[in-house]
Amino acid sequence: MWVGILGVLALWSVPLGPIEAGPIESVGYDPLRETVSALVDNRLAAAGPGGLVVGVIRDGRNLVVGRGDSGRPDGAPPDGRTLFQIASLTKPFTGTIMAELIRTGRVGASDPLERHLTRASHVPDYDGRPIRLRDLATHTAGLPNVPETPRFSWSRLEDPRNPYKPLSRDEVASWLSGYRLAVSPGSQFRYSNVGMAVLGEALSVASGLSYEALLKRVVTERFGMKDTTLRLSAEQRSRKAVGHARGRAVPDWEAPAMQPSFGLYSTADDLLRWLHANLGDCRDMVGAGAGGACDAGTEATLALAQSVQVDGRTLVDPGALGPGAMALGWFVAWAADGSPILWHSGSTGGFNAYIAFSRAHRWAVVALTNSDPDRVTADTVVTDIVRRFEARSEVAAIIQ
Repeated sequence: MWVGILGVLALWSVPLGPIEAGPIESVGYDPLRETVSALVDNRLAAAGPGGLVVGVIRDGRNLVVGRGDSGRPDGAPPDGRTLFQIASLTKPFTGTIMAELIRTGRVGASDPLERHLTRASHVPDYDGRPIRLRDLATHTAGLPNVPETPRFSWSRLEDPRNPYKPLSRDEVASWLSGYRLAVSPGSQFRYSNVGMAVLGEALSVASGLSYEALLKRVVTERFGMKDTTLRLSAEQRSRKAVGHARGRAVPDWEAPAMQPSFGLYSTADDLLRWLHANLGDCRDMVGAGAGGACDAGTEATLALAQSVQVDGRTLVDPGALGPGAMALGWFVAWAADGSPILWHSGSTGGFNAYIAFSRAHRWAVVALTNSDPDRVTADTVVTDIVRRFEARSEVAAIIQ
């Protein structure tokens, strides 16, 4: 779940310089690894109990650095195969599923929600203006962050360590049926976990497939992401990090009604595959799905998912989005040359995650931690790394 740090992105240009020079390899020195490792060590030291894994793509090269304590049963430190709850990093996956269904003609971005949502008896509108699928994917539907139902309220949680467990899909549908919009859809940015969950429900109805089946078909099987999942196998549990909050181990969040919003587990290795695909490298990916990672249709789906749908500068009330923009589930910021930087952050009770990439400038970073999520360690280490990239590339991105 997003923790309220949308990010102020300061962007400017500096001269291009290579990350690695030729003679470095001859002496066995790796400046990229040294830099990333030092930044990871620095942030982990202030994060409290837990571990931190960072994956980087720079000029076609992959790098994974893991530090700290994963809490895994085997006692191993975290690495590229350690599973974490990735929280709201799930949302760009849901946006990509929507892009696939748009491309294949199953839905339209401007379709009214009520056309595809059969579980709710009524879908609210504002003076006849319906909620559209695009509004849900861009947090402009006018829905709150979380619902308030007879069984679920953020102010009176049954179990604060596992807050969403009692909330069911039927309860969300019942809440939506009685909700009254205060603003016109498409006019105001208001981050909404429940809105993305409702979008996932609508996409499932439109396709005739469960959200889990859609996720596998559109993303995980296509790109060979075997550790990106809503449900862990016994073997995956043996590789899963234990979440921490305020110095103590805490349980994973269970959110049966909110899976399209923040339900996924993943690893740094898998998310680097996802980033490579989004950078346009998926035709070259090895070991992807049996049908091949990237045909022309898949490339079109990824391009659509990354395309700007809402620009904060054109909204009546951009709120925390400010001058940024929204693609389908991705936040968008602008580099000095006008090229997009796509990103998302997220936290559950014991995990913090951050992902960002620049297709134009060929870099990507993901950070996953099971340290205290209130300290947003993943957010800050990505900021640190991209600041260093900025010193040697055309683009600077400061995200915090």
